Amino acid sequence: KLASVLLLLLAVFGTCYASTTNLAQPGGPLFSLFVLVVSALAAGQVLKLVKVPPMLGMLLVGIAMSNVPKVKDWTVLDPQISADLKTIALMVILMKGGLSLDIMDIKRVGFAVIRLAFLPCFVEATVFALLSVLLLDLPWIWGFMLGFVIAAVTPAIIVPCLDELKKRNYRIVDNNITTMLISASSFDDVVAISAYMVFLSSAFSDGKPLYLQIIQGPLEILIGISIGVVLGVILWVVPPTRDSKVDSRMRAMLVLFLGLSAVFGMGKVGYNGSGPLAVIVMCLTAIKGWQQDQLVTEVVDCLWYIGEPLLFGLVGRDIQFDFITTDILWKSIIVIFVSLSFRLITAFLAVSGIGLSLKEKIFVSFSWIPKATVQAAIGSYALAVATEKQADETVIGYSRTIVTVAVLIILVSAPLGSLLMYFTAPFLLQRVDQHERMSDDLELDSSVGKEK
Repeated sequence: KLASVLLLLLAVFGTCYASTTNLAQPGGPLFSLFVLVVSALAAGQVLKLVKVPPMLGMLLVGIAMSNVPKVKDWTVLDPQISADLKTIALMVILMKGGLSLDIMDIKRVGFAVIRLAFLPCFVEATVFALLSVLLLDLPWIWGFMLGFVIAAVTPAIIVPCLDELKKRNYRIVDNNITTMLISASSFDDVVAISAYMVFLSSAFSDGKPLYLQIIQGPLEILIGISIGVVLGVILWVVPPTRDSKVDSRMRAMLVLFLGLSAVFGMGKVGYNGSGPLAVIVMCLTAIKGWQQDQLVTEVVDCLWYIGEPLLFGLVGRDIQFDFITTDILWKSIIVIFVSLSFRLITAFLAVSGIGLSLKEKIFVSFSWIPKATVQAAIGSYALAVATEKQADETVIGYSRTIVTVAVLIILVSAPLGSLLMYFTAPFLLQRVDQHERMSDDLELDSSVGKEK
């Protein structure tokens, strides 16, 4: 797959280089994007070999491209192009989340999925908001925006870790740990993104009458859900026939471009929070009517294979050391570890009373640490909106603080969470014998397959 993607990127770049004058030359946007994606892919693959989350390498490539002097001069990228590409990558993440959600998982695992998805998210976001106001000098709305950016876990790290532990014969299937973590992580992301968009809308509602500012958040949720349901129902009947690979490919194209239209269109009319929520609801509604369509999910996964290095690389480019002070750095680290502590405790309590042992509940808490994908997707979204609206320097400063903390939480929590899952498993989880493992394989594959 890697060789195919690299060949595709090279072919696209070669075509652009031959057909344009300056765009694909060093310093041009196409050249910069090509170098960014290829370098991020390579760095991610290297770290993957040593069991480190690949998105860290992608992130570091972006940071290097915006802070190393000679590299920075050769890889210039227009801020508006960067913002639009990150919005597209966000839309792909939302599609993956909506297509992977399954309401039946709640019935299968129980109310623990809801508790694990909601409680740690809201507790950590609230603690983070409070500390951000006290230590980072953010207003309350921006503090909660940052809190919900930070509060989302990432299935992109949790799922591979669970898959590796299954191969090592640890008991994570028959006790419902796997199903619970995968399902709750998807719901957790939806909750965090939706709450973030509500506060984002309130933050950029200046100039509107007070009553409109008050109802802005609930109104955007209602609009987003309504548009998503309507589009999802339309996708039940368009294309008209079923059980065809052609129809599945057409479904994938419709989901992609309807999602793009929703995100960019609602942003144009000033409802930035409605578009992303509409994409999630559209995919959730559509997949319910399709009764699962694996080919559509596979197409979205292929898009993410290129979207992931692009997104993390572009987010890394937003980190400029000139804007980061030592004071902001150490205060951010304090806020991160304090809020993570509250998250661990809440996650432990959320899975109490469902038959897990003390050690298994501790393992679930550690599994709820890794952050990466959502932080990369929405961490810089406020900065993009602020840039588009030509906000003042104060708002730009708040946006840069969110980007900085979002990158820090990725650098801290992604390796910390994955390492804790791997190295505490021998002490916290039981092993299963070969007969039990064979009977569990199908169940885990069905749970993990849709996330991969």
